[in-house]
Amino acid sequence: MTFGERVRSLRRRKRLSQNALAEMMNVSPRTIFGYEAGTTYPRTRQLLERLARALDVTSEELLENTPSPESFAFIRADHSARTQARILTRQVVAALSDDTLPEEEKDKMARAIMNAYWESKKIHGEQSDRTKQGEEV
Repeated sequence: MTFGERVRSLRRRKRLSQNALAEMMNVSPRTIFGYEAGTTYPRTRQLLERLARALDVTSEELLENTPSPESFAFIRADHSARTQARILTRQVVAALSDDTLPEEEKDKMARAIMNAYWESKKIHGEQSDRTKQGEEV
């Protein structure tokens, strides 16, 4: 289920119109329409939290098993690196578990993740070497 489908389902379960939900969140009805259509997503963690409260769920429940990279939009500077890693791990597992994603795309994704990992190790290693030599990083 996509983020938009989840929002629509939860909104309907609460018997709310898009206008009523928008009013509860203090956003425009167009914003809610965009969320449900999958063309826009909450831009801040605070908006995500307001949406979750309005729908009587947690933000994690809104993002749970989201099988597409759309939820990456919620990773902001207000998350610790550890929290970002947990969110990304859940998203990767959900994407790789998605039966509609072709195997070749899953392979590309896995290679990209590994390449990013090794690149970060390389960068971190170079920074550590310079730090040991007394250079500014």
